[in-house]
Amino acid sequence: MKKASFFLFFLFCHLLFTQNVDGIENFILASDEDRKILTKQYFEPLFNSMQISMGEGWVKSAKPHKKLGFDLTFLVSAINIPSYARQYNTDGLSSIDSSHDSSPTIFGSDTEGNYLVDFYPDGSDYSLSTSFAIPAGHEDLLKMDRLLLPNLQFSVGIPLKTELVVRFMPKTQSKGAEIKSFGLGIKHSLSQYFNSSKATPFNLSALLTASRLEGAYDFGANSQLAGENQSIDLQVYNASSGLIASLDFKIMSIYCSISQVISKSSFKINGSYSLVYESSFSEIDGVEYVLSDPVSIENKLNFLRKNFGVGFNFPFVNLFLDYSIQDYNSINLGVSIGAR
Repeated sequence: MKKASFFLFFLFCHLLFTQNVDGIENFILASDEDRKILTKQYFEPLFNSMQISMGEGWVKSAKPHKKLGFDLTFLVSAINIPSYARQYNTDGLSSIDSSHDSSPTIFGSDTEGNYLVDFYPDGSDYSLSTSFAIPAGHEDLLKMDRLLLPNLQFSVGIPLKTELVVRFMPKTQSKGAEIKSFGLGIKHSLSQYFNSSKATPFNLSALLTASRLEGAYDFGANSQLAGENQSIDLQVYNASSGLIASLDFKIMSIYCSISQVISKSSFKINGSYSLVYESSFSEIDGVEYVLSDPVSIENKLNFLRKNFGVGFNFPFVNLFLDYSIQDYNSINLGVSIGAR
């Protein structure tokens, strides 16, 4: 789990500032408005995938554990990356001219060509210009058009036919990066309030979840651009509320759920960056332009998640497979070890 979480976060670090000079860091060379647009559009499919994955796999039945019953669950979500999310349109960018009408996102294909940059800084009467190669996509990160993202959680039964679900990773540091995450879910049986609840295998429960991931990376000597205190910060939030229904038999559970999901990610590039441009002012050969905290963007999702699946119950082991319908649909496969 730790390695999987670091894979996601180091992906940002690697693509932003440890590639060659034609990497993603050159988005900073665009105007203030366009650098935010380029960064958001390039990374948006990854933001969406991470935010969606944080809402997956919280339950595999509407029936809560008995008091002090528990399980430990490992889940892998295969998030579909639709074709429209693998490229973005470059029309309308004020400081960017390109030989292509569209460019690849992080999950797009390789590409050739350059962005030509030309803009007037605030308060100046001369333009700044430069160029850089269009960053390529990394469709090799996908398996059959899907991004595989893991989750690990612990569930325990508490009084009042309620189940507590916890996702937790303490702060972990490695090679200039640190990451931590925490999530909490509460499942409460509604079937107990119906007289027929004990006579049928049908169960109905309400579910509330909330989770948060925080990451930070200090570029140190890895940055390709001169400057000071260069770092990135990533925060991802996810909350949901909904209903789960299931038919729970001795060896099999069939379940479905519907929930409203609200999620937000915040991504910031901090520090100072010394950029060199050509100038339209004939007496100046080159202009050094210093930026501080050049990028701060947010990605918000608000959607209805529909999910259905099946679980197979063995002594101390449960296997489950389900499917979630949303903008980026997800196939979820998991295994739980524990005692009900």
